[in-house]
Amino acid sequence: MALMAIVVALTASCGLWLAAHYPLAPIWAVGAFVVVALIAGLAPILILASMPACVAVVGFAPWTGWITFEEFDMLVLAMAAGGYTGQIWRHFARPNRTATTRDHRAIGCWIALGLFAGSTLWSMGRGFDDAGGFSFGWFQGYHEPMNSVRLAKSLFLAMLLLPLWRQLQAAQPEQTERTLSFGMATGLSAAALAVMWERTAFTDLLNFSADYRTSGLFWEMHVGGAALDGFLALTMPFAVRELLQARTPWKWSMAAAMTAAGAYACLTTFSRGVYLAIPVGLAVMLALRTLQARRARVVGPSVSPPTHAATMRPTAWLPVAAFGIGVALMFPTSGYRGAIALLAIFALMLPLAAMLRPMAAGVWSTGTVAGLLAGVALAGVAQFLYKGPYVFFGLSMAFACAMVLAHRLRRVLPRIALPMALAGFVTALIALVLVASHWGGTTAMGPAATMAFVGYLMLLAATATIRPLWPESNRRQAGVISVMVLFFAITAVFGGGDYMGSRFATGSSDLSGRFAHWRQSANMLIGQGDWTLGKGVGRFPASHFLIGDPGAHPGDYRLLHDDNNRFVRLTGGLHTNGWGEVFRLSQRVEMPGPRPKLRARVRTSAEIALSFEVCEKHLIYNAACLIQPVNLTASPGKWQSIEVQLDGASVQRGQWYAPKLIAFSVAMSTLGGQVDLDNISLIRDDGRELLSNGDFENELVHWFSSSDRHHLPWHIKSVFMHVLFDQGIVGLVLWSLLLAGALVRLTLGRARAHPLAPAVAASLVGFASVGLFDSLLDVPRVATLYYWMLGVALMLQIPPRAALQRG
Repeated sequence: MALMAIVVALTASCGLWLAAHYPLAPIWAVGAFVVVALIAGLAPILILASMPACVAVVGFAPWTGWITFEEFDMLVLAMAAGGYTGQIWRHFARPNRTATTRDHRAIGCWIALGLFAGSTLWSMGRGFDDAGGFSFGWFQGYHEPMNSVRLAKSLFLAMLLLPLWRQLQAAQPEQTERTLSFGMATGLSAAALAVMWERTAFTDLLNFSADYRTSGLFWEMHVGGAALDGFLALTMPFAVRELLQARTPWKWSMAAAMTAAGAYACLTTFSRGVYLAIPVGLAVMLALRTLQARRARVVGPSVSPPTHAATMRPTAWLPVAAFGIGVALMFPTSGYRGAIALLAIFALMLPLAAMLRPMAAGVWSTGTVAGLLAGVALAGVAQFLYKGPYVFFGLSMAFACAMVLAHRLRRVLPRIALPMALAGFVTALIALVLVASHWGGTTAMGPAATMAFVGYLMLLAATATIRPLWPESNRRQAGVISVMVLFFAITAVFGGGDYMGSRFATGSSDLSGRFAHWRQSANMLIGQGDWTLGKGVGRFPASHFLIGDPGAHPGDYRLLHDDNNRFVRLTGGLHTNGWGEVFRLSQRVEMPGPRPKLRARVRTSAEIALSFEVCEKHLIYNAACLIQPVNLTASPGKWQSIEVQLDGASVQRGQWYAPKLIAFSVAMSTLGGQVDLDNISLIRDDGRELLSNGDFENELVHWFSSSDRHHLPWHIKSVFMHVLFDQGIVGLVLWSLLLAGALVRLTLGRARAHPLAPAVAASLVGFASVGLFDSLLDVPRVATLYYWMLGVALMLQIPPRAALQRG
């Protein structure tokens, strides 16, 4: 209890100290810290549900200017302070409780984590030395010593929550299991909703051709990286697990929505790493669930036995295969409309086959002939209606679905429901061809007619067999339809534009570039000390700037002062400065009006070119912009005043349900140029000031930076190379042993029978797969979630009823 009290004191003190210095509203931050701590103390199980979701959405650096510390740090500290306070309270409230047995395996896990924590601390110290010594600052960037703190904190934040997880697992194993899984799936949903907002606002929900890769609310991607990719790899297996475990229609529907949203987010990353990691992770999960099911049949039931997914007949996937081929054939000519119509046809075919199995041949012929006659008649009428083919298809599907419902109610139209349902289906097949031709012309009719004929033959075959070709239960059919939707989404991403095709077309050259980047990064490790113990946590960006290729240097900014006056020095990069590659210093602003006015004081010792802009922008992609380039003459030691008007495309907020963000930016166009900036003011037409802290007297509050398309100087692009660079061979060996030990325990060891084991293993494997080509541990929030999942894997306790399956 004494150690726990010390932890409470430290976490509460650190958290309140951060909240008191929060740039935007410190009083509200302190109040929020106290509220979260109270909730964690009263209901610690909520930590498991809320923490993963908070990873996806709690980070407001573009508004605060903080990057070393952020809101998520305060959240975790509040959870720890409240959770341990609650444990102390319950300890003294129940003094006669039974003593818990010490788990020696957990002690070994803590020793392994402690060794890696020691390596991290040592490397953080080496990072301070490499930066020229430690100096504290709230607004330091990627080159200063506080960047070592920014990256090292993730492991320790995760370790703070692990004892709470173990205590909850021991006291409420089944509830803890369910809550953890649901919390991870909720985190995926939160990230996916952010992605949907982003794409709706800045491209279009179904626009897969724009050169725009989503980042969600992961501000860390302002210099590129794979923050969203790593988070999706960690959480996607849990959404699929929720789908497989669902026992009620409501839970299944919710899990299906989570999974579908997550799949959309994965597809719109346009990341080849995600496209590798998600299938690999899910394959691992399904394989482990199958092994668990086999052991359960031999030994006995487990706590949460795997569901039907692993035992479905091979013919259950026949509609999926047919739809996959069909949508690939139709999409190039009939687009989204034809593909969606085909999806509706196949979705109707699944329940219709179960209804038609007992139907006589005469009824079958009646329904077919009636459908053909109605289809021909409606096709003629549709030619005279506005968007007639779509109306025709909608009416046909509505009629068929109504007849299916009437048959299931059994009291409505009992004799004619079956042939009329078939007639509606046949009519919809004819309407499918018309929908395709309306969009794609005569070239679309061939593929659509082929798939209409295939759909009819499949329905006929399904009703003629003794055993059903595909599942007849609503839940299993919904699962099959979900897989069809995934096929549709994949086809839309790869066929809806050239962007994804170009990404894969450049795969070989990109891989060669990765190898060259890794070789260059390895060459920055100088001497035996760097190779053994690393350069220091967080030192890659600075090392790349000082030792790496000078022609690849990005821009930078520094907060300086002279004569009690603070200002910012902006430096231009030495790489090719195209529109998207320049380094920008930005601030979120409100609507600027049609012609805002810019005023500033500038100082430069050489002729330089600046660009002032107000753009529709989330993180790293500009849309419509108001711009004004400015050429400055040399004025060594003297401040100049400038006043310009910004002109260009109209900047808009967009739709109310998907509002766009707007950012003011100043960028250096001159290679290697330097300029001092002060008293920056952006004035709207009505005279209102749009910028805050333009004189930098409140340091860098509200100011943020971005390197829109020049990303290699900021990331080593491999999680394994990242650990090697930061912590040397010693740290890489310890990190690898932790990951390998966790995976062995989940797949071959004592934890393999735990209901969570397949999903946790898939999560870690997926993360490592993305990490083959991206350095994920330089994103503190995602790294915290990874280390927490690693600790969960190492400390899973087998529930009593599952313990029999260990052998």
